[in-house]
Amino acid sequence: MNESMLEKIKKAGVVGAGGAGFPTYVKLKCTAEYVIVNCAECEPLIKSDKYLMEQNAESIVEGLRCAMSCVSAKNGVLAIKYKNKSAVHALEAAVSGKENVSIHLLDNYYPAGDEQQIIYEVTKRTIPVGKLPSEVGCVVINAQTAYHIAQAMEDKPVVRRNVTITGAVHSPLTITAPIGTAVAYLIEMAGGATVKDYSVIIGGPLMGRVSEDPSNEFVTKTTNGIIVLPTDHELIRKKTVSLEQEYKIAKSACCQCNYCTLICPRSSLGLGVQPHKVMQALTFNNADVLIDGNAALGCCNCGLCTYVGCNMGLSPSRFISKMRSELLAKKVKSNHEPKPVNPFRDDIKVSTKRVIQRTGLTEYDIDVPYVDSYDAPRAVRIMLKQHIGAPCEPVVLEGDTVIEGQCIGQIPEKALGACVHSSINGRVVNISKDYIDIMEA
Repeated sequence: MNESMLEKIKKAGVVGAGGAGFPTYVKLKCTAEYVIVNCAECEPLIKSDKYLMEQNAESIVEGLRCAMSCVSAKNGVLAIKYKNKSAVHALEAAVSGKENVSIHLLDNYYPAGDEQQIIYEVTKRTIPVGKLPSEVGCVVINAQTAYHIAQAMEDKPVVRRNVTITGAVHSPLTITAPIGTAVAYLIEMAGGATVKDYSVIIGGPLMGRVSEDPSNEFVTKTTNGIIVLPTDHELIRKKTVSLEQEYKIAKSACCQCNYCTLICPRSSLGLGVQPHKVMQALTFNNADVLIDGNAALGCCNCGLCTYVGCNMGLSPSRFISKMRSELLAKKVKSNHEPKPVNPFRDDIKVSTKRVIQRTGLTEYDIDVPYVDSYDAPRAVRIMLKQHIGAPCEPVVLEGDTVIEGQCIGQIPEKALGACVHSSINGRVVNISKDYIDIMEA
């Protein structure tokens, strides 16, 4: 039964919809005591999972139960922020009468959706740096992923996902968009930008990336948000200023106050992340403080140290990210077991409201509506790599007629990956090494 479920999940192209897109059929090839559905949606402004939970709670719970069956888990938990009352009520109704499935309410803090935070909140366990959640008997999947698992059991592949379009647009909204929809098309659907010079963040405002060319961006399986901001917004500046310039400023401005480490959520879990030591190594040329790499390796890239933790306006998270990448490239691994959790952890959690204020997003923190009726795009661009692993190999030719849900890209033999499918009925008009263009016939 588990093998047939995993095969359905594989054929449907299900990946981690809330992160880097790790293929779900691979993640579920293990045994675990807990399967936890991350319903936190901790990034500010994004509402895509909120509406998914309200409208498809039964399917999300069914996806959780399927995942539990795959890993032989005895416990299934939906971890959701208490503030999302409508979604909580919908999930409570969906779990009613179902054995071994429960709801865990989270505080409204950032980053409540970090895998380490969720596992600790639910089980009081911490994962050693560099290890998988299965090491502590857990598997964590995103709410959208759980929904896609349920769809896969009905032989429905991943061809759509919820996306929030918000920020400096006239009519912010959340829709269920076909995979491959042009980001520019969605911005126009939201009434267009309210400012002439704007930048676009793909994903959440803190962990998302600033697009270098919004006109060449398309919805993938991991696109949960599209945030439009004025180009001169401080958040955009922080994300795009050169590291060389940041380094020059940091050398003169970092006072080693330690506040970035004090509010680091991974540090409070005893995982050894210490942004101030990374800054010390850079600004005082003192590499000895990073001799084991532990100060950087456990970072989750939440950005709190940058956007809330530095009163000097520096960007520790960018330096940590660079250093962590270099350490991983050199195959440096942490050999440290987690230290005791900070007994004051609950007191130093950073509220989402404070994050919104510190990032200058208060005016955009509004109730974004869900729109279920709209003019669907007549053309899509399906990226061949929407996941961790190898790009897909096209299994269609230019000029072929395809239907919605048809597999158009397969996983290379013996490679890690996830297949992709057409999200509309149409004709293949172009195939490149990176994508397949389909236009409605």
